Amino acid sequence: MGRAVMVVGRETTGAEVLLVLSILIVLTAENCRAQKGDGCGPSLLGPTSGTLSSLGYPRTYPNNSVCEWEISVPRGNRIHFRFAELDIENRNCQVNYLRLYNGIGPERSEIVKYCGLNLKVEELINSTGNQVTVQFMSGTHHTGHGFYLSYSTTEHTDLITCLDKGTDFPEAEFSKYCPAGCLTSGKEISGTIPNGYREVRTVLLSEVLSVTVFRM
Repeated sequence: MGRAVMVVGRETTGAEVLLVLSILIVLTAENCRAQKGDGCGPSLLGPTSGTLSSLGYPRTYPNNSVCEWEISVPRGNRIHFRFAELDIENRNCQVNYLRLYNGIGPERSEIVKYCGLNLKVEELINSTGNQVTVQFMSGTHHTGHGFYLSYSTTEHTDLITCLDKGTDFPEAEFSKYCPAGCLTSGKEISGTIPNGYREVRTVLLSEVLSVTVFRM
């Protein structure tokens, strides 16, 4: 992110202050990320990757709740999503659902809408631009874990989720992109090569992501 510098040693004018504020607003908005609502679970919305989940995951999500996550990555990039779990009680997708939109705000357009218990979504879900809104809605329900997903810019075609294990990949050597936010309740990355490839590494505890290669 860039910096705006004010000249010290002379009185600044109102126009100069306004210019600096405008620059800061533009620079901050470039990679703006936000979430709102009462149904938001633990999330890390990084500038190039992240994770998000329903409230209470992996337990049943609360009744009559809503959350919207607004995700922006640098201009010129697109975003893709990979589901670790999608388990939403099916009521014809009217009151319990997860929906992804291209864009943020009133001009956004729907990419896909999901509901149903124990859904298997193997493919990557792709946006057409650098901004996406993820919306989760729940009404009255009795079961369902909710959802857990990861995202990154589309250059990382080997994006994984926080629930993937090393044994899921039969290759002797492979490269996988770990999303920001793969944390346990103890706030550390966990796992070993036999049980998973979320090792304790500082780079994975930050919003800066790394390609991790394991040789088995």
